[in-house]
Amino acid sequence: MKALLSLTLGALLSFNVLAALSPQEQKMEGMLLSGDLAQAKRVAKAISSEELFNPELLDIVAEILLRSYPDARPSEVDAVAWLARSLGFSENGRYHAVLKEVVTSTGIDKLERHADSALDDLGDASGEQYQRGMYTMAPSLYAPVPKDARNAQVTELIMAGDLRSLKQAAITVYETNIQDQAILDMLAEILLREHADAPDRQIDTLSWVSKALGQSESGRYAAVLAEVEENGAHRKLRGYAEDSLENHGDAQGEQYQQGMVTTKLGTYDF
Repeated sequence: MKALLSLTLGALLSFNVLAALSPQEQKMEGMLLSGDLAQAKRVAKAISSEELFNPELLDIVAEILLRSYPDARPSEVDAVAWLARSLGFSENGRYHAVLKEVVTSTGIDKLERHADSALDDLGDASGEQYQRGMYTMAPSLYAPVPKDARNAQVTELIMAGDLRSLKQAAITVYETNIQDQAILDMLAEILLREHADAPDRQIDTLSWVSKALGQSESGRYAAVLAEVEENGAHRKLRGYAEDSLENHGDAQGEQYQQGMVTTKLGTYDF
């Protein structure tokens, strides 16, 4: 009988937690648990604008913030900053320690500023402070991608053969400072093949490819970038190649030359 009573109470408690979220908030919960920072940003903005300050929802936001801020890439900083601001707008002192950690530990100036503003909005700490892990979330959500898995994803994007995938690959290489020679050689091969006659639709993507090569510390791509700076089809592309060459530094060791990659690559027409 006691066991049956415990099960019944447990079910009621679970129901009460679920019922604590409105249908709109339950939809937001699903978006937060998607693992997609773009969706998390949309939720954070909605929480702020619509004043949906339910702690059941804010605890998820706090957990995502703690998981994502240490390794936030440049393209992710705005989303992470919105997570911090939404906690600040709640004026719930439970999240003071979370925001304080971001302010004191992040090395990203923009994120530090937004977290500091959020801390001002929040006010003083009150009650039990939210701590990492209080909300149970799948370990893989918002976790840094292991190096080997990330490199495999980038290679797959390059091999897809379309401009959108190639651009995403180049951005990832640039933002995460990938130094893998096989990946960088493929990007160099594409850039050398396409730069002189590139139509306008390719210029933005090829500019990102130049930036990706420029962040390499090897000095292997100086000749490639110098060629694009001199003979790129568009002023924008030549400008990015010039900046990337300056970032890359002087030539060191064997320079990449067209044809060194024998893997069949796509056409990247669209």
